[in-house]
Amino acid sequence: MPETHTSGSTDPDMAVPLRFGASGDRGEGGEGATLLYLGVFILLLAFFILLNSISHFHDEKVGAVIRSVDDAFSTQALLTGSPGDRQQARREAARAIQDLGDLIRAELPLAKVEAGTETGTLHVTMPASNLFAGDGLAIRPSQQALMDRISRALENRPRGVSVRAEFLFATKGVEDTAPLVARAGALARAVSALGANPAWLSVGLEKGAEAGQLRLLFRVHEEGA
Repeated sequence: MPETHTSGSTDPDMAVPLRFGASGDRGEGGEGATLLYLGVFILLLAFFILLNSISHFHDEKVGAVIRSVDDAFSTQALLTGSPGDRQQARREAARAIQDLGDLIRAELPLAKVEAGTETGTLHVTMPASNLFAGDGLAIRPSQQALMDRISRALENRPRGVSVRAEFLFATKGVEDTAPLVARAGALARAVSALGANPAWLSVGLEKGAEAGQLRLLFRVHEEGA
């Protein structure tokens, strides 16, 4: 009589059926798993695309910041700036000289004004009495606007550009020049007190012109030019 081998309980109600081949329910379950897999894959793909986009965005931002800092703090930029910036600074300086000449023409009709708009120069010849009250060292109150405009023209400017000035008192026929020296010093101090850079200003005596005359010379100066 052949032997019969059984595993576990022989109770028919407890038997676990073994099925081979396709099942009637397998199609629906397989389709759900596939959709789940595709959903996870799409989410992961979107996540990596987002990370990649953020990475490039930050690279561009960092590059822009580095270039900006390099441009702002490079030695050449600090001293002279770009050619465009320097040209703009020169135009502003020339404009300040032009405005000063226009003011002198309006306030002092008898003054001789020679302006070089292309070269950025201004030469003014006037009686010293137009600026000074009497024979003393005090500036006329009526010329305060002119003094303010002169001081603004001689303020510090960026990009190695500045306006330089010379104040020359005529000494022809003058034996005692001490009062003229005192006036030159008083004029320089008055302009500097209003904000002019003393380094851009020089005063002195001039022998060629008639006594009592004062010459004001202005020009645009560029470092390294």
